[in-house]
Amino acid sequence: MNLEEIKNRLDIVEVVQKYVKLKRVGKYYSGLCPFHQETKPSFFVSPERQIFKCFGCGEGGNVISFLMKIENLSFKEVFEKIKEEYGLEIETSPKLEISKKILEINYAALKFFRSKLQEFSQAKNYLFKRGLNEEVIKFFELGYSPGGTLMRDFLYAQGYSLEEIKKAGLLDENNFDRFQGRIIFPLRNERGELIGFTGRIYPEKEKAPKYLNTPETKIFKKSEFLYGLFYAKEYIEKEKKTIVLEGQMDFLLAFKNGLKNVVSVSGSALTEAHLRKIKKYATVLVLAFDNDSAGFRAELRANLLAQKLDFKVFKLIYPEKDLGDFFQNKRDLKEIKEVVYLDFLFEKLKELYGKENKKDFLEIFLPQIKNLNLVEKDKYLTLLSQYLEIPKNILSEELQKIQELFFLTPEEEISKTFLPFEKNLSLKLVSLYYAFSFDVEEEDFYPFLDEEVKAFYLRMKEYKLNEEEIDNLEIKKRFFEETGINPEKEFKKTLKELKKIFYKNKIEKLREELKFSQNELYDKIVEEINSYLKELKKLEKNG
Repeated sequence: MNLEEIKNRLDIVEVVQKYVKLKRVGKYYSGLCPFHQETKPSFFVSPERQIFKCFGCGEGGNVISFLMKIENLSFKEVFEKIKEEYGLEIETSPKLEISKKILEINYAALKFFRSKLQEFSQAKNYLFKRGLNEEVIKFFELGYSPGGTLMRDFLYAQGYSLEEIKKAGLLDENNFDRFQGRIIFPLRNERGELIGFTGRIYPEKEKAPKYLNTPETKIFKKSEFLYGLFYAKEYIEKEKKTIVLEGQMDFLLAFKNGLKNVVSVSGSALTEAHLRKIKKYATVLVLAFDNDSAGFRAELRANLLAQKLDFKVFKLIYPEKDLGDFFQNKRDLKEIKEVVYLDFLFEKLKELYGKENKKDFLEIFLPQIKNLNLVEKDKYLTLLSQYLEIPKNILSEELQKIQELFFLTPEEEISKTFLPFEKNLSLKLVSLYYAFSFDVEEEDFYPFLDEEVKAFYLRMKEYKLNEEEIDNLEIKKRFFEETGINPEKEFKKTLKELKKIFYKNKIEKLREELKFSQNELYDKIVEEINSYLKELKKLEKNG
């Protein structure tokens, strides 16, 4: 039985009703979304199209994707569940076969790496010197890759082709072992599947990266992977709190010494995808990046992302540069303390800048409080006002400017998280327009739409949408009607947000151009930037 046949045999309403209390609304069913907290139903199921859609959090799909999401199952696991509960069996797709093959090769490679660590005593002694013991090495399955083509030859002898080994990310461009001369840390996802490896150079070599990860494969995405989550999730869920630190070694030492609700990221790049994974288990986030300038910057960024997802954010305080050093120095866990991140930051900036450098102080601190609730925001504005001796109303005005121009900050993550938001707003605007046929000129909103949504809008206008697209619009229309929103007010509010995004993007591009322009062109670009800034201020003033 193929995938389409499975979807046709499984009634989505019957499946969803096991998890969500549904109520018939016309030709749809609605209920409270199981994927986010809400008090009014924004979750709809279409028996005709056999799809679900939540207009609160954006989740949507078919019966297969619903089961994967609600049960936290892999593509492979969902079919095992379908077979077990519904007696249906599916043919495996080529993509699934590739993923299975990569997993199979990874397990074979791990067997090789672990055996080589037993033979290569220098690498093992290095791990002992770093504070690990035999029990930890065995439990976390650490290994070693000697070099040359030994691992490749081992896998080849097991019956795997060169192409298959390469697809698993285990060979370099010259078909040598990718991790040669490295201590191996296996990477298991939260379900325990062995999706890749990290290699730590040993012995040290000049011009070689200290750490090397499996490249992106069908099953490994670095920006989504958290080391140790598989081992720590039960402790995290119990405490509803996660400590995030840098690197595998720090994780292993923390776990060994009794700090078990921990995960680590590669480097210090905590992404929104990481945080969404953590959010399934915890509501409190404790930042424990290295006590250096890179760690400090990373925590600023992490706090903003965490605020967006409603985490309570704390900072882990310890004297050493990193947690690894802390445990190597045989410190006691009682010497570690947690403080509210913004309280820590306020004290840190006092130490760095004092009252003299008010500009730098505010440039760092104000963006960190921009998304707080009114009570918390007022608390920190009062602290700032008292310490820097600046009237609170002036600080509020400065904060407002930062709120307007926040997305101009050249952070790597913004491009990844901001554009989908723009697309989502554009779809909402077009859906409102479809549902209520406002008396508004196309030129007043069309230029501000996301490019993909522009194409969708034109097809909608020319009656060229397919059945599924029309059905989605009808579900949205029903949602707008059921929730009793003021459609015109919602349309204007959404358009205002889209205009803000449009102007901010324009300003950001122009500021990049400004770096490479001279004389008359420079003045012209500055003039353009100022004109867009004026438009932004107008929008806020008319708010």
